[in-house]
Amino acid sequence: MNRSITLVLLLFLGFAAKVYAQDPEFSQFYANPLYLNPAMAGTAPGPRFAVNFRDQWPSVSGSFVTYAASYDEHFDAIGGGIGFQVMRDQAGDGNLTTNTFNAMYSYNLTIKSDVRDYFVIKAGIQAGAFDRSIDFSKLRFGDEIDPKLGFIYPTQEKLPSQGVYQTNLTPDFGAGLLAFTSKFYAGFAVEHIIQPPQSFFNNPNSVLLRKYTVHLGFLLPIDNWKKNPETYFSPNILVLHQGTFTQLNLGGYFLKDYFMAGLWYRQTDPNSDALIIMVGIKKDAIRIAYSYDLTVSDARAAAAGSHEISLIIESKKYNPRQKRRWRKINCPDNFGGHS
Repeated sequence: MNRSITLVLLLFLGFAAKVYAQDPEFSQFYANPLYLNPAMAGTAPGPRFAVNFRDQWPSVSGSFVTYAASYDEHFDAIGGGIGFQVMRDQAGDGNLTTNTFNAMYSYNLTIKSDVRDYFVIKAGIQAGAFDRSIDFSKLRFGDEIDPKLGFIYPTQEKLPSQGVYQTNLTPDFGAGLLAFTSKFYAGFAVEHIIQPPQSFFNNPNSVLLRKYTVHLGFLLPIDNWKKNPETYFSPNILVLHQGTFTQLNLGGYFLKDYFMAGLWYRQTDPNSDALIIMVGIKKDAIRIAYSYDLTVSDARAAAAGSHEISLIIESKKYNPRQKRRWRKINCPDNFGGHS
């Protein structure tokens, strides 16, 4: 059986006593801010639209493809930002598909409001729902295999009569915190607070485990002798934990004018996972970036790497009279030009 079939069966269908799954992965985490942390809603000066596409391990039959689109904006009238995101994740030969919709609100608390020396805390909440579907007719099972002739027998597994099986909408909730100054930013988020069920066969042990995210970074000018620096280095750390799965991303961005490049190392405990290489440009309201995950684990022979593209369209209009409570978070997503 190929790896994608095996992974689908073991992680998602619930034939085992306890089955859990991890959330989709995005290497360009700051280019997908609402997925990173619901407290990121409203961190842009105006309306922000983000589109993300990831093709993980395309060399593997039935690879993992994820699409996401989001909108967020800050409003002084409600004391913070709102955001909406839709996402579709497809995995494996059986087209295991998860559709997700989330809405976010983040409250903005300005501790220190000086334009050049500020300190802001944002607290975000998230509510949404997801459904899952799979096409059982495209799956292969162990009892179909003849040692010499391959897949020649009909399976004896008890499967739904219809080919495609879909779950009902399942509610899901999350929350997050974000703190930032003009040079430093850090956040914490927790997803799947109620650990919603995800089984196709009503297995109570098959749930989406809580996911914890910690992220932090700096924006450090390299040409700091200039009155208005144009070149920056932004070191970043991301830590994810979900069930027994732990991930560490360590690296940074190089930013100059409207050009950006990034390099990270990703560790998925206890194994080295990938080197992530990213290039991008940001001009006026548009930011586009491409990244490639170069697999460095033992799986590289079969799964050499992954592709990811992000597009952000963001209004650069900022009127301090209309948005007195808004302050800029200088993470790499908001870099480029001048707000």
